[in-house]
Amino acid sequence: MDNSEKNTIRLIRQGDKGVFKILFEIYYQKLYLYAKSYVGDADTAKDIVQDLFITLWEKKKNMVIVSSLSSYFFRAIHNKCIQFLRHKKVIFKFREKHMLKLKEAEILYNTSVDFTFSEVQFNEILNILNRTYNSLSGKTREVFRLSRIEARRNQDIADTLNINIKTVEYYITKALKIFHRSLKDYFMLFVLFLCTC
Repeated sequence: MDNSEKNTIRLIRQGDKGVFKILFEIYYQKLYLYAKSYVGDADTAKDIVQDLFITLWEKKKNMVIVSSLSSYFFRAIHNKCIQFLRHKKVIFKFREKHMLKLKEAEILYNTSVDFTFSEVQFNEILNILNRTYNSLSGKTREVFRLSRIEARRNQDIADTLNINIKTVEYYITKALKIFHRSLKDYFMLFVLFLCTC
């Protein structure tokens, strides 16, 4: 890193908006194109790059850059793109698995009573499931993902996360209660959903 970059970093830490704006103008388009090539979606790429600059500004006083600014920016975007793609994969697996469960629940329900729910209701339930999953706090969501999406045993989850098995059970119970509240209008389907988990 040359003296010019060191001076730029010093000015950003001091809250110099002019220097920050110049950096934004120099790097935004390059970083956007790089992110877009990774995630394949223009809006997502814009969000990722904007999020990087927002974070950089908010945490400017604690910013640690040991390489060049260019290396720092591109490495940060690379990491954010990887995080996005991993999250997208988890959501896709979640949707795919629970779409099958809901179809199964519909079949089971139809054999017990003369009832069908519409495609609109079906999509509404899926949306509730997705919103509820995304609303779970970090550790609760992680444990639920390992348990219900990856179908791992409680002891395996406890070993992986280095926590007590009772803690694993607590997070699973907590998640299921949250799902139960979210799906209270579809209670029977929720019961069937639990039975197939």
